[in-house]
Amino acid sequence: MSANPFIESEDQEQLRATARAVIARHAPQRDVRIWDEEGSYPEHLYREIAKLGWYDIVADDEPLDGMAGLLIALCEEVGRASSDLVALLNLNISGIRDLIRWGTVEQQEKYAEPVLRGDGRFSIAVSEPDVGSDAASVATTAERVEGGWLLNGQKTYCEGAGIPGTVMELFAKTGDSGRKRDDLAVFLVPSDHPGVEIRRMPALGRNISGIYEVFLHDVLVPDEALLGEPGQGWQILKERLVLERIMISSGFLGSVGQVLDMTVEYANEREQFGKTISSYQGVTLPLAEMFVRKDAARCAVQRSAAFFDAGLPCETESTMAKFLCGQIYAEASALAVQLQGAYGYVRDHTLPMHHSDGIIARVVAGPPSVQLNFIARSMGLRGN
Repeated sequence: MSANPFIESEDQEQLRATARAVIARHAPQRDVRIWDEEGSYPEHLYREIAKLGWYDIVADDEPLDGMAGLLIALCEEVGRASSDLVALLNLNISGIRDLIRWGTVEQQEKYAEPVLRGDGRFSIAVSEPDVGSDAASVATTAERVEGGWLLNGQKTYCEGAGIPGTVMELFAKTGDSGRKRDDLAVFLVPSDHPGVEIRRMPALGRNISGIYEVFLHDVLVPDEALLGEPGQGWQILKERLVLERIMISSGFLGSVGQVLDMTVEYANEREQFGKTISSYQGVTLPLAEMFVRKDAARCAVQRSAAFFDAGLPCETESTMAKFLCGQIYAEASALAVQLQGAYGYVRDHTLPMHHSDGIIARVVAGPPSVQLNFIARSMGLRGN
């Protein structure tokens, strides 16, 4: 990464240019709109991503120099097509990182190699009907039995879990020691494993990846399915979330950029009362303010990436970046629909998709209230 985090390195610029060309060819707006409407997964795109070696950014035992900086450039360009495509990319990248960090050589060969080839993919199963931000309180159980572990329970809001070839990183409790975090473990469970039932949940957005419920009925997995050791689940999740927030935040920035570009083009062409609507301050000033906020949010993402690449703690910084980017994506897409009127509401283009996906952007990887509470604690504010 460049010595100045706000100036891209040559590697970042090259990756950004390549990513922009690849997305233009393999994920044009017309196709993305159809994928979203049909709820279809673009397997060819992720095969191309694997072929280009983008997963290799995180696949080495030693972190690549400037890794986070490269990922934010990549995710922003993919995000211009769809934040949902970034979510799928993030699941694969995060899964590979988890396997490299916590997995055995055999697990890496069995679960990570198919993703690196473009044949497989990862999902994550943490949330449950009664468990959201309090991830340590999962009720799904993992009981040690002869031949491995027996899993029982239910997971919800598992993005991409129903896509063929998916392996879930599934969080379950292995006991009741009294300290919930110490009982958390991660299991690598293929979505088509015996005893696993997958149901797609009708949702307002995120239709390309799909959101799924997962039901576990006496699912027997071998000892080799355990990632790390029993009790390391909380640490795996906590370490994962920092880079995950940085990546998805950058993806949101790309989506905001696309939404603003679409709206500027519309405003310059649409005429009312004898003038283009870009002549009216009621249109131009809100768009200008969104542009300023997007640029400020990008600085927060770049700072988080620079801290991460320098090996510095950045949980607070990544949380602030995610808060800012999720908020602005939701607000920018809503503003764009408002300014484009009826045209912004019809599905002739991807703006309705961005509006739907922008709503959930505020919630994924931690809702605003939880993020602000964490930031407040980092400021030194203490509750009773």
